[in-house]
Amino acid sequence: MQFQINRQLELFRIQEDSHLIYRGDQNVIVLRYLQRRVAARPKQLRNHIRRVYLAIKSRDSEHLTGALIDLILVLHGRGRYLINRMLDQSKPLLQPAHLRLMRQVTDSGNIERLRTLSQGESVLSNGGMPLAVAL
Repeated sequence: MQFQINRQLELFRIQEDSHLIYRGDQNVIVLRYLQRRVAARPKQLRNHIRRVYLAIKSRDSEHLTGALIDLILVLHGRGRYLINRMLDQSKPLLQPAHLRLMRQVTDSGNIERLRTLSQGESVLSNGGMPLAVAL
């Protein structure tokens, strides 16, 4: 019972937290929450960044890959510097082939190439990958 109360309190706290990097200990719960926030409001870049950082902190390569795919999709050819920075920080957790492909997609803007990656934890590409999510 206390565990469930703590989980709920943590979700309230994360909504008010102004930091990009989550400082609590409920990583899985907050990661799922951020995943839902990205799905509900894909234009809010802050949620994407928080999700990437939390996936790195959690050392969860599946969530990290999905979060990076969603970030690349939502920026659709823009934000190269930001994406490259996120990729640099994610490098130890990504498969080399995935990292290489994400860099190529970022440089070329050809998001269709992301289809070759596992879309498991991506929430913006489920089923049919959108060509663009307008900001």
